[in-house]
Amino acid sequence: MSMDPRQKATEFTAHMPEGFQRHASRALKAPADRCSPRPDGSSTGPVGREASWTAAVLGRLGGVAKCALFLAPLVFAAEPATAAPVRSGGTLRLAVEADPRSLDAAQVFSNVEATLGFFLFNTLIDAGPEGGFVPVLAESLPTTSADGFTHTFRLRRDVRFSNGQELTADDVVFTFERFFDPGTAAATGSYFYSIAGGREFMEARKQEAAAADKPEHQAAERWIEPLTVSGLRALGRHTVEIRMKQPDLAFLHVLTSAAAGIVSRAEVERLGRRFATQPVGTGRFLGKEWVRGARLRLARNPHHFRADLPCPDAVEVLVNVDRATQAMMFERGELDFQYYLQDPDYHRFRRDPRLQSSLRIVMGTSPTYVFLNCEMPPFTNRLVRLALNHAVDKDALVRVLARRGVPQQGPLPLAVQGFNRGLPAYAHDPARARALLAEAGFPGGFETTLWAVRENPAWMKAAQFVQESLRQIGVVAQIKEVTAPTLLDFAGRRRTVPMGTSDWVSAFDDPKETLDTVLNGNNLTDEGCANLAFYSNPRVQQLFRDADTEANAARRLEIYRDIERQVVEDAPWIFLIQMNLEMMCQPWLKGFTARGFWPPARLENCWLER
Repeated sequence: MSMDPRQKATEFTAHMPEGFQRHASRALKAPADRCSPRPDGSSTGPVGREASWTAAVLGRLGGVAKCALFLAPLVFAAEPATAAPVRSGGTLRLAVEADPRSLDAAQVFSNVEATLGFFLFNTLIDAGPEGGFVPVLAESLPTTSADGFTHTFRLRRDVRFSNGQELTADDVVFTFERFFDPGTAAATGSYFYSIAGGREFMEARKQEAAAADKPEHQAAERWIEPLTVSGLRALGRHTVEIRMKQPDLAFLHVLTSAAAGIVSRAEVERLGRRFATQPVGTGRFLGKEWVRGARLRLARNPHHFRADLPCPDAVEVLVNVDRATQAMMFERGELDFQYYLQDPDYHRFRRDPRLQSSLRIVMGTSPTYVFLNCEMPPFTNRLVRLALNHAVDKDALVRVLARRGVPQQGPLPLAVQGFNRGLPAYAHDPARARALLAEAGFPGGFETTLWAVRENPAWMKAAQFVQESLRQIGVVAQIKEVTAPTLLDFAGRRRTVPMGTSDWVSAFDDPKETLDTVLNGNNLTDEGCANLAFYSNPRVQQLFRDADTEANAARRLEIYRDIERQVVEDAPWIFLIQMNLEMMCQPWLKGFTARGFWPPARLENCWLER
């Protein structure tokens, strides 16, 4: 018999740090004022991705490492003896289901990792509160050449990393160059593919990795030209030039994402892969302690250049706390913020007047789907993929998932500009599905394996619903339950996973980010591929190239709408549901605004008034 969640929460708090125990008996108060914007009026930035605390891709470095519980604590750095002169903001208390896979800015992928990433790293620019951009590490917005090919950034002179080292242009160049080094295992490398010389640099590094032996006369780590990315240049100590292959209307948006957090070159080179667990950035916080399977603590960065902005005094993250227990802890006032609710808790929070005002919902921002590996039979056959789409009743699935979303029309989130509302829909038609299977040469159906993430209740329900829907047309899909990192690790390898559940949240309001990352056949890789369907269509690939070179914004959106239409017709996914993003925010947590982008929660400039 399973333990009652409330009892489990009570027992769990007995082992909490003292700062958490202080609030263990504090009940939620009646709804107070709503979460307010930052007092300085700045933006919470672009905020995306996947409904699981553990979905990330560090496992692509060579298998998914299993994290033992309660290992000896990993101490990042000594806590600063004197705090920076920032208003006291309290300790921000969070809980997660599993350890983050990585806190390296280049490797963060899940919503949780990106939220934590913004505590540790800053970007050159951020999204403005009323649109546009605002400078962060740059002293002003970039100077862009008349032809749109070159962006020049001048860095602030007062920025230091959390280890005290000065930020220089060399760190910025190194940060972006890493996305073209296969050894980085970057989760979002395709974001930066429009930088001139990046692809050539990446191919040279791949050739070096494939070489059996380094030439004897070569002492350097790199020996195949080009040795640098031609489009990235440090012009002196505090000026960076970024040159594009062609003008890219989305690139400045890319620079606002969590992936674009600037890292310390010296620390990455010193730590190697350990940088994923011992990150050094310029952000408001530095890592203080990480006990695998138990807790993660962040302390203020004493060297941060914006001491005038509010922020928490510290961040404490409890690890290995399931969603039901998180909900109990939130209700009792023991957590300040929570991602995701299970169905019973969601309905209870919606009905309870004390809790309603704490619930934040952003509608239809997370396309949830089953990818079909287009390089693995029988999904190489378009007729099979069409049949599976006609087999699933999306309206019924929305009801099964407690109406926490709407039927999915296409690959883009509803919130992203360019979403094509005129896309054709696959009607639920089992007879049509069986006829398509017969036409494809499978009159009796076939057997396959459907991978699904066990810790994501919505994905498991969707997988079970799809399994039963396919059974009714003669397709036997055995569900393989895995963790989110395992799914991403294996599904990103060519010809490995035939089909599986997944979802997406855009990092910023531009169709390129989603479509180019998860559906562009020009970006296919043998491992670590974000295009889990390994979908490739020459016409679509040409449309992507056309969009990259199109300077007219309206025409560019039309090209992406054409891409959406062709993708739906090719059916590399079983299009299921556009899930809502849901978060819980205590009334005493100030400065928080929910957004429909990655990550939905930017908490680094919030503060607490209990």
